Amino acid sequence: MGYKNVCVNCRISLSEGTNYELFNRNKTCPTCKGKMYFVNEKFKAPKKSNDKEWKIIEYLLLSGYDFRNPYCGHEQCIYFEFPKNLQEAEEFIREMRNLD
Repeated sequence: MGYKNVCVNCRISLSEGTNYELFNRNKTCPTCKGKMYFVNEKFKAPKKSNDKEWKIIEYLLLSGYDFRNPYCGHEQCIYFEFPKNLQEAEEFIREMRNLD
């Protein structure tokens, strides 16, 4: 468990520990030197061969979602199911933006 950096090109997730203060948000992938995305400890990477889930993850990351779940507001927590396709991912991002 802990915060992670994710590379969608290489389909890897690297754990960075639990101390948020030490987390490096501007990390590059050690394999392809591409951008790595900061994600919450709730993120669980699918198998590298799972093209469908990685496309959804890429869409969510590019949309600014960092895999926080649940959304906890002033007096309520709202749990979300992970989108099963790109259409659901688009709706998911719209819902998340409405909560901000």
